[in-house]
Amino acid sequence: MAEHDAMMARFVHDYLELLDHRLSSIRNHLEQRNFMTAHVALLSLESTSVMVGADGLALAAGRLREAVERGERDTVPTLLADVTTEAERTRQTLDETAVAEPGQPG
Repeated sequence: MAEHDAMMARFVHDYLELLDHRLSSIRNHLEQRNFMTAHVALLSLESTSVMVGADGLALAAGRLREAVERGERDTVPTLLADVTTEAERTRQTLDETAVAEPGQPG
């Protein structure tokens, strides 16, 4: 069990380390109208967010991904702002969790 906890803590640590880059990448792909690549990046963010328990971010990323799929480009800026807001909430929540569990990467 301790090994599993350590692996999960490392996964969360890596998730947080990559979060800003992932958001920046998604933003850039959307701005460059590279919707297929943005879709894949959003799907990745959505699935890994579920894995770390960041349900709000997963839902926001999913809504943006679905809008991209449907070609609803006019909703992208608002939905991207929602993803960014949820990412900050997620970072704060996961950082607080890491502090509450001393000895974990964070």
